[in-house]
Amino acid sequence: MSRAFIKEDDAETQDAVDNIQFRENKIEWLKIQENKLQRLLEESKMVSLDKQSLFDKWIVDIKEDIERTKRELGY
Repeated sequence: MSRAFIKEDDAETQDAVDNIQFRENKIEWLKIQENKLQRLLEESKMVSLDKQSLFDKWIVDIKEDIERTKRELGY
């Protein structure tokens, strides 16, 4: 067998491993963002009015990130 085939197989294997790791990282990121959103929603009920707009912005940003991540994962 030619060494070219072996290297190609190694590259394909590494690509597969990289893709799996990338997906696992995205799933972990999604969990973190969902937890963060839940905490912000709970805490936003208790913040003063002057901080409410900041919490609302964070909530919108995190919701957008969650949706984008779900699309990337094919959910």
